[in-house]
Amino acid sequence: MVVYADILIITNLIVDYFLLKITAGLTKQSPTLLRQLSASFFAACGALVIFLPEQNTVFRVLFRLIFGYLICLICFGFKSFRKSVSGSLVFFAVTTCFAGAMLAIWYIFNPYGMVINNSVVYFNISPVFLIAFSVIGFLLFSVLSYIFKRRNSQAESCTVTLVFEGKSADFSAVIDSGNALTDNFTQSAVIIADRKKAVHSFGEFSPDIYPKKYRVIPCGTVSGCTFLDGYRCESGTIKTDERSFHLNKPIMAISKTPLCDCEALVNPLDCG
Repeated sequence: MVVYADILIITNLIVDYFLLKITAGLTKQSPTLLRQLSASFFAACGALVIFLPEQNTVFRVLFRLIFGYLICLICFGFKSFRKSVSGSLVFFAVTTCFAGAMLAIWYIFNPYGMVINNSVVYFNISPVFLIAFSVIGFLLFSVLSYIFKRRNSQAESCTVTLVFEGKSADFSAVIDSGNALTDNFTQSAVIIADRKKAVHSFGEFSPDIYPKKYRVIPCGTVSGCTFLDGYRCESGTIKTDERSFHLNKPIMAISKTPLCDCEALVNPLDCG
């Protein structure tokens, strides 16, 4: 079967563009259009390895890992090694799901004229069908993401107002079912706050600065038990779309790692 390089590149460019859009949605990043197109073109050019002689498995795996990482680097830029690796893993997962879906559909309809070389699959099908499938998949993903995001935000988002040392600050928070922290002695509410936001609102924290307000908060994680530095506030309020809950001298526990997509985590028991 004849493999046409121009069709291969154009088809892959469009398909890779939608795959990167899905990756951006899952990783909650917003790359520019130029970055997305550049990364898509780079990814499409990588499909030309189909014309090379069959390579061994080690070469194919290394090529995919390095090439996929570079694609994400072009599209999303370098923010940190951890974020770039996690973004690449999401991209690998998205492309794997897409390839699996394409193979499943093609096998159901009795495939004919399929070429696989160096882990690149070329289907002797209309590019219009492949592009249409990509568009439909992206639209379906967008609709489901919108529905899930809307329900999730309505169910879990809230605003926490904390008063500490006479200063008041609002935190965009999430009611986290995995957060069951309370003060063991007074049973006061514990709000896990993002360190950057807390320092920006109230200044630096340390047990030496606030010895009388300092509390050690045991915290269980998947990796074991740890401790958070907590500081007793004068008061606090949790506001949802429907109700408002007053907190009597809550404890603000400073998170050791940055919180994603929010500035604080709230125990569901403090909202009912």
